[in-house]
Amino acid sequence: MTTGRLAYMPKPGSVELREYDLPTPEQGALLLETVAAGVCGSDVHMFADKHPLKSIVLGHEVIGRVVDPSTRPTDSAGAELHPGDLVSVVYFAFCQHCRQCRAGRTHLCENSYNHWIASPDDFPHFTGTFGTHYYVGRFQHVFKVPENVSPLAAVSANCALAQVSAGIDRGKVTAGDTVVIQGAGGLGLWGVAVAKERGARVIVVDAVQRRLDAAKAFGADETVSFEDAPEAADRIARVRELTDGGADVALELTGVGSAVVEGIEMVRPGATYIEIGNVMPGVEITLDIGSMTRRAVTIHPVIRYHQRFLKGGLDFISRNVGKLPFDQLIDATYPLDDVAQALEDSKARKVNRAALTMTS
Repeated sequence: MTTGRLAYMPKPGSVELREYDLPTPEQGALLLETVAAGVCGSDVHMFADKHPLKSIVLGHEVIGRVVDPSTRPTDSAGAELHPGDLVSVVYFAFCQHCRQCRAGRTHLCENSYNHWIASPDDFPHFTGTFGTHYYVGRFQHVFKVPENVSPLAAVSANCALAQVSAGIDRGKVTAGDTVVIQGAGGLGLWGVAVAKERGARVIVVDAVQRRLDAAKAFGADETVSFEDAPEAADRIARVRELTDGGADVALELTGVGSAVVEGIEMVRPGATYIEIGNVMPGVEITLDIGSMTRRAVTIHPVIRYHQRFLKGGLDFISRNVGKLPFDQLIDATYPLDDVAQALEDSKARKVNRAALTMTS
């Protein structure tokens, strides 16, 4: 095989399947054959013109097969790489020279997406994961997938799992805490699982019953549905009832601005509110600052993550195989030719979490 195909979005709402020669990796880089690529909410937002990125090779969640490790013989944890090994990749890069990188805040690198937003006409072409191949740059972290972990179980590890793990860590969730998770999509299900392993009691709020059912399967102790509590005040009251006055930590994973206003009222005085879902500029809300101040609620926005959360996430999946229903994380798969349909179905919420699967 000397060429590969990829899905390029020249403008929101439009996808072109293009073919390019396979690149020869630079030293420190790696070429992967894509096995599975997850359709994340961010991909859907790009497609729907609700994201700052307007033209891009789509996709960032991936499980790939190593083609030739001679240019990068070990993963970022020092494990030896062999042809055919499955790996997961931190989808963003770190430049090592910007102010954030120099301060050790590599997850906030000012140039983290430069490799991703490059034109597919330029080397190395395969900068997004919606394609037959994916090019891992030398400033991207890569980790081997444990042998007992299936590609579909781990395909969203490098975004959803690692991201919520970073958020839960930022919230300092520990045994005995009560955690409210707003949203039971892919991020929410991972959030339930990670919080439960830390010994927390978890309450999940969502509008879709099948998502709440999945949250229960992943260990949620209680669920609050929009059907039973149609108004924000109803949901706040129900959560406060379940938590004896408010949760210790709450995570916003819906990407809906009004959820923030609601969620802040679901936590106790002195609690922590983790904001992850709303990443698109232009989402405006009205907050009761006085209520926040009087209750000393701390809000922590969390964007991207330290690479250790991806390695830790893969290990988390490995030790929970057979304990958690990872087969429920991806409820629809599509071939690369049907990428537009995968995005449309995800946008319409016909599926909880979709993935593109490739053969090579």
